[in-house]
Amino acid sequence: MHKKIKIIFSGSSEFSAQHLKFLIKNNIKIIAVLTPPNKPFGRGKKIVENPVYKISKKYNIVIFNPTNLKSEDIYINLKKMKADMMIVVSYGLIFPKKILDIFPLGCINLHTSILPRWRGPSPIQSAILHGDNKTGVTTIYMDKGMDSGPIIHTIECNIKKKMTSLELNNKLIKIGKKCLLYSLKKIFIQKNICTIQNIKNVTYTKKIKKQDAKIKWNKTAIEIERVIRAYNPWPVAYFNYKNINIKVWKSSIEKKNYIGASIGEICCSDKIGLKIQTKNFCIRIEKIQFPGKKIINFYDFLNSKKEFFIIGSIIV
Repeated sequence: MHKKIKIIFSGSSEFSAQHLKFLIKNNIKIIAVLTPPNKPFGRGKKIVENPVYKISKKYNIVIFNPTNLKSEDIYINLKKMKADMMIVVSYGLIFPKKILDIFPLGCINLHTSILPRWRGPSPIQSAILHGDNKTGVTTIYMDKGMDSGPIIHTIECNIKKKMTSLELNNKLIKIGKKCLLYSLKKIFIQKNICTIQNIKNVTYTKKIKKQDAKIKWNKTAIEIERVIRAYNPWPVAYFNYKNINIKVWKSSIEKKNYIGASIGEICCSDKIGLKIQTKNFCIRIEKIQFPGKKIINFYDFLNSKKEFFIIGSIIV
């Protein structure tokens, strides 16, 4: 590995922090880190350091956390570092071309999909929501578009039937490290043969909002089950019953209909789960969470509040 090449790392999430730590442990020379400003969290609105910020402090790496990537100050500060390359992993914003042009060896982005499928901010969730059998990680040279640059390397992986976004995220961390290291080796030895993305196969994702996770019972059981897995661990699928937002952490499909049941109707409440009619089959709600409470199995909830869910009532 070429140790003289100086790199600026950009990211903010736990996913990106794992890759930053991996690069440091593999003696890649990270001379600075670019990460968004730390945000207030919780009722007390206490400022919480993001995972990349914490790693950078631990290893005494120079930190830039601009509020605006288009400001002249951040451009000047980054240029002063005289880095050869920037690596971006889950930063969350599009970089101005002016910043991309600073680095002689370019800017490399690690993206959690098999590009050009699922460009944008939520590729892991989108793969699960659409029932994809496989996904992966892709490194690209960044350009002014959204995840549209030439592909350096891709590693694919299967998506298991019951996999949540958290489980898939953890799997992609493992292969992401391999993909990033292999891509750097190609670049360092000047064997960076790239392929242009096929624009005919492009699909896009959107930024996830909390309201996206509200369960719509007029969807099919398989669509709802995917929503529950895709939005685990954030923002977590939920439904409103008796004016309470109840989160759903786990579910399964029961391939039967209850005669005469309406969409959204509670058909059964037993130790197997809370069974609710969807557009086609019933879905079993197996793990739930009430506001301010712990995640519990539905069976355990049933032991304490057997009469809470009324058979025949409709969840809107």
